[in-house]
Amino acid sequence: MKLKLLNFSNLYYFIGLFIMSIIGASSSYIVFKKTIYNEFNKKLYAEKEELIEELYSHENILSTYSLNIGDNIYIKKVKENPKIETIVKDTILYNKFYKKELNYRKIIFSSEVKGQFYVLTIAKSLLSTEYLLKGITDIIIFVGALFFLTMFFISNVVFKKIWKPFYSTLEQIRKFNVKKPNPLFFKKTKVIEFEELNTSLDLMVNQAVKDYKNLKEYTENISHEIQTPLAIIKNKVELLIQDSNLTEHQLIALNNIYKSTDRLSKLKENLSFLSKIDNNQFIETLELNVADFLREIISNVEELIQMKNINLKMSLVEGYKVKINEALAYTLFNNLIINAIKHNIEYGELELVLNKTSLIIKNTGEPLKVNEIELFERFKKSSINKDSTGLGLSLVQRIVEYYGFSIKYINKNNSHIITLNFL
Repeated sequence: MKLKLLNFSNLYYFIGLFIMSIIGASSSYIVFKKTIYNEFNKKLYAEKEELIEELYSHENILSTYSLNIGDNIYIKKVKENPKIETIVKDTILYNKFYKKELNYRKIIFSSEVKGQFYVLTIAKSLLSTEYLLKGITDIIIFVGALFFLTMFFISNVVFKKIWKPFYSTLEQIRKFNVKKPNPLFFKKTKVIEFEELNTSLDLMVNQAVKDYKNLKEYTENISHEIQTPLAIIKNKVELLIQDSNLTEHQLIALNNIYKSTDRLSKLKENLSFLSKIDNNQFIETLELNVADFLREIISNVEELIQMKNINLKMSLVEGYKVKINEALAYTLFNNLIINAIKHNIEYGELELVLNKTSLIIKNTGEPLKVNEIELFERFKKSSINKDSTGLGLSLVQRIVEYYGFSIKYINKNNSHIITLNFL
């Protein structure tokens, strides 16, 4: 699960705070409880000494004698010394005033007074102590809740205000387009790290714009400079081929020069096209009806299909549209179909299946000459075709990556299957 930076930091902050609060509150409660019960025990021991003194003064003291309101005293005379060690323990006794059973703490001990042995018990109600502990618990909970509410307010109001310049910077970077660069106006901030971030981003953006312009100009210039001599070479070769005095050997040589020049021209165009894709120069998109577009491409290459006597099958779902630049769409689908025709066999099969998630192109053909993993790399050829630039499927792969599509190739039952997923 992904969270915003503020929420992510707050999550760990509040988890740590919650754990420490639980530990602190529990420790405080235990310390308070122990302190209160220690004082309660001291009071019982003090009442023990007070009761013994009273016995020395009043031999016939009754069990109904009360040192404090709420204390229950039990006095029992015995003939022999019971030698009972002083014991303090909790018990439950019925309280006549509250008319219900309550928690008591009692001290049991024996004593000899003027030659007479006694077993004495003082039971003291814990009700007031329990009320005190409950009050302390309520205070701890209240203070803890108030503390959490305060920290929640600080994190959601104060921290958001502190982080506001950062999110403003992030929003501007998100909207920034190197092809249409607008000046960035970062908010001034007193936070040193944010100020350094804005300064660094400003330098990076300016450098990126500068590099993009230089690369674009270089690509356009080199494309233009290469195209001119290539056109001259082709024209000169065409003129030479028309000369009737040429020998067969010379004609073959000129034909090879013409083909190499033509291939170099295509290579230049493909590299230029790849450069434009890498530079994000294809912004305009439209809702393209894939089925209609595929039929149009098939109609353009119908002669090639007939020349190889290829059996064409098409199953195209109607109305399915993809948001894509038209020029890139033509390159994508045309290259895939041309590739399936070019590498097909005589009287082979070609099948196009379009559904609402993908396009499947299946064709017969000779086994691949390269590894399947390298098929979509630049300058990798799946055949010994000298006219191939080795960039066709590389263009396909780059367009697929550009739009977040996916493509895969498998060979099954002597058939080449390429699946283009749009989702």
